[in-house]
Amino acid sequence: MHKDRYGLACTGSAAAVQRLSRAQEHLLRFRPEVVEELDNAIAEDAGCVMARAARAWIGLMSSEWADTRAAAELVAGTRSIDAREQAHLDAIHAWASGDMHACGRLLDALLDAHPRDALALYAGHQIDFFCGDAVNLRDRVVRARRGWDTQHPDFTTVDGMLAFGLEECGDYARAEDIGRRAVERNADDVWAIHAVVHVLEMQARFDEGIAFLEARRANWAEGNFLNAHNGWHLAVFLLEREDHPGALAIYDRLLHHAASPGIALEMLDASGLLWRLSLDGVDTGGRWAALADAWAAKDPTPWYVFNDLHAIMAFVGAGRQAQAEQRVALLERYLREGDPGHANHRMVAGAGLAAARALAAWGRGDDDAAVSALAPVRHHLSVFGGSHAQRDAYQRTLLCAAMRGGHGTLARQLLDERLAVKPDSPWNRMRDRQLRGLNAPAA
Repeated sequence: MHKDRYGLACTGSAAAVQRLSRAQEHLLRFRPEVVEELDNAIAEDAGCVMARAARAWIGLMSSEWADTRAAAELVAGTRSIDAREQAHLDAIHAWASGDMHACGRLLDALLDAHPRDALALYAGHQIDFFCGDAVNLRDRVVRARRGWDTQHPDFTTVDGMLAFGLEECGDYARAEDIGRRAVERNADDVWAIHAVVHVLEMQARFDEGIAFLEARRANWAEGNFLNAHNGWHLAVFLLEREDHPGALAIYDRLLHHAASPGIALEMLDASGLLWRLSLDGVDTGGRWAALADAWAAKDPTPWYVFNDLHAIMAFVGAGRQAQAEQRVALLERYLREGDPGHANHRMVAGAGLAAARALAAWGRGDDDAAVSALAPVRHHLSVFGGSHAQRDAYQRTLLCAAMRGGHGTLARQLLDERLAVKPDSPWNRMRDRQLRGLNAPAA
């Protein structure tokens, strides 16, 4: 066996393991070259178990059903006499079988024995994000971080993960400090950049966020899988300035256009941005129609409800209410007939279906139904994953439905909560003025 860049033994030829090491570096930096490097490693030596495992992890982390099937097929029948490699295969099988939570537990156990297993840490971090588990998003990294050499060239990516976990747990000062130090040490650490940006968004430091991203545009805007998501953050900052043309320009350049690869994780950010614009009455032209076409081309098999919710946004935004209602009906049938042991089933049952019904209700102008569906679960939306920043689209929808539907008391409560957390948010202040205008006595 040969050792990878983290000193871990791997089955396979020296050349294949060397390619695996390069692929691991690319993966931690979100570089697209990771796919070609892993494919070449497998071609070099089909018996390189970790190359197959890493390629399967990439398929799983796409969050799409078709890629999940392909990932399962890639490692079907593969076994290893090495306990660490077999643990990867078992975890992959658990996720591909629908039990994302079991997969996360298997990776926790693996990392306890091998804290420098960067692939296990990366995959586990993404699972915690997909499941909305902010505490383990932080603590999984805390536990593994103790086993790392702080001088290892990839250590900054571990700190980038830690910074994001700290931010999602509300520890903004530590998150910003660790994230900024990681970026200073490695300017191309796009996940650490992303963690700092989340802190700035949660604290309504929008002008700082724009300056931070613009100063580092050369580091994040090209050559990585995270450029669309960091572009989404920049567009969200611009929305707070009411710079709608600027936000749409970023949408057209980075989030969705004719040459976009049609990746769900990018398309959901596209839906989220257009949805925010639509809530504010901004004309987005023909963008909704093109995005709805892209979502309609996806396999609708329920697999990760966070994706379904953003497909429903696109259908509603494009005026295709029937398609939105069909997706809600598909989720209702899935809840009745699906496997309760699947992570997605818990997500749909916990809050996903309620959010889907609310989005569809908003589309048909039924504000009472939107409020009735979304208000009871508004504190539980993390069950279907995403970040606080991404899930704010649902909180905004609830507020707008409450205001438009005449639920004045609820709207006032929601706004008071938002203003307490982000008093400097122009969007919050704008909605506050609108609500006061609605409640003002007639002259």
